[in-house]
This record gives sequence, C-alpha cells and structure tokens, in this order.
Amino acid sequence: MICGRIQLHITSLLIASALCGCGANLYDPKLATRAYPEALVQSEVVQIQAVPKETTLQIINATATQYNNIDVWVNRRFVQHVDVLLPGQTIELQIDKFRDVWGQCPQPGGFWRTRAPTPLVLVQIQRSESTTLVGLVTVVPEDARY
Repeated sequence: MICGRIQLHITSLLIASALCGCGANLYDPKLATRAYPEALVQSEVVQIQAVPKETTLQIINATATQYNNIDVWVNRRFVQHVDVLLPGQTIELQIDKFRDVWGQCPQPGGFWRTRAPTPLVLVQIQRSESTTLVGLVTVVPEDARY
C-alpha cells in the first residue's frame, strides 16, 4: 500500500516536471526590443519567401540581392536581427527568438505547444532603423498550417 502511494507520487512529480520543462519562455523583459516603426511605410515587396513552419520561419531569398544587417519583422510586432541573407540562400529563424517591445515572442507550433500557435501573416525586412520596410511573400504550405 505504501509502495503504491510512493510510486504514484513519483509518477506525478515526473509528469509535472516534464510538463513544466516543455514550455518555451514566451515573455522575458530582458529580451525586449524596439517598437515596430509605425511611421515608416512599406516601399515594395521583393521575391523573398517567408514560410512559417511549426517552430521556425524559413526565409528563402529568391533574388540576386544580398541583405546585410537586417531586421525581420513579423506581424508588425516581433523582430529578429539577421546578419546576412545571401542571394539564393535559405535560412531558418527560430520563432521563439522573435521578440517585441515587452520581450514577448509569438507562440510557436509543434507537438508540445500549450496554446494555439501565432499565425505569421505579415513578414517584412528593414535594412536600418530609418529605412522603409520591404515586404516578403508569405507562403504557408499545406503541411505547415496549424
């Protein structure tokens, strides 16, 4: 009888610790970024595709242009810096590395998620804090839809 209770408590503790360890920290004020540049307009849309996956955002540069030191904005809120995007290059950006002005990130998808994933619908890049935004083509394949 006592052995069964101990086993039940140990099992409960293991399940609780596993559930606590699976969640990404979606809010961290130390990781806060600058606010979305509302005053700047989007000047153009380029042939760079943004493909949301479960836990990443795939960026496919189908242009002959190299982009250096750019900020990738998602949904006019979350930003992540990219050092270089070469012509023809495909990169994968972790969704939980995007942050907003409060240090919050979009909710990624995946098997272990605890909430509905944040739809990534508007993706833009910015070359510097004072330049206009450039729109990307957001493509959501069937297998990446939540």
